[in-house]
Amino acid sequence: MNGLIIINNEQGLSSGKIQKKIQRLKEEFSILKVDIDVVKNDGTLSFIEDGNIKINIKNNDFIIYLDKDKYLARLLFKAGYHLFVSADFIELCDDKMLTHIALSNHDIPMPKTIAGPLIFDSKRIKDISFLDKIEKELSYPLIIKGMFGSLGQNMRYVTNKEELISRFLEMSDQPIMFQQYISSSFGRSVRVMVVDQKIIGAFERYNPHDYRSNYSIDATSKPFLLDEKFTSLTNKIIDLLKIEYAGIDFLFGENEEPILCEINSNAFFEEFEKITQVNAAKAFATMVVDKIKKRKLNKEESVIN
Repeated sequence: MNGLIIINNEQGLSSGKIQKKIQRLKEEFSILKVDIDVVKNDGTLSFIEDGNIKINIKNNDFIIYLDKDKYLARLLFKAGYHLFVSADFIELCDDKMLTHIALSNHDIPMPKTIAGPLIFDSKRIKDISFLDKIEKELSYPLIIKGMFGSLGQNMRYVTNKEELISRFLEMSDQPIMFQQYISSSFGRSVRVMVVDQKIIGAFERYNPHDYRSNYSIDATSKPFLLDEKFTSLTNKIIDLLKIEYAGIDFLFGENEEPILCEINSNAFFEEFEKITQVNAAKAFATMVVDKIKKRKLNKEESVIN
């Protein structure tokens, strides 16, 4: 059996976290007798020619997709490649507003969230009166987030109207959302790791100097024992989204209850393995191999019948 790992061309192997994730995956797949190659997504791995999808990679049993390019993911999926994780799930998680929409109307606690208006030319913005409504709905402090982004880098903490206007204009060249600030979770969050629709462990992040739990070098982590509320809510999200692999991030409510923050479809697991001593790479590799073997068996049985 052989597999392919696709990574972002710009980030590439220069990222220590990407390197570590690939190393761990290769180690665990090697134990399972699976060969793994790695390629960068430079935009030419797949394209449409004469109305048909063309693939510029050698045939593999599966692809581990560590990029967030939804177009390549969909091209590969439509061409018949088995991706971990799916193109739909990658897009759902990468766009934070889509995540909240997908889980709305299911009694999933989450911060009050308002999608920012679509701006076609941020240099020609004239009407910002809608910010009065944002101010009224959310009050201060509030959070402005880019729909896309990770590691707490694409979000702003806003305490007054002047900052609201300034931060909005600063971020208006991208899709954004406005969110209620959960003060009871200042500098704290929990990441729950999920593999093959099962919880494999969790850890808590804490940053005493910033509202973002994972943002600075002062942030620390420790194992987190999930209580019934965390476990029940996580399993509900898993069932709704049929999660093969993800890191689900929760904030703490006033009574230490879980509040959904976001879901990462390509969560790193170096920190998780170090803190919890749970072998996430092995769990992931085992899931992939089992699913591919089952898929091949089903195809063989279909041909026979």
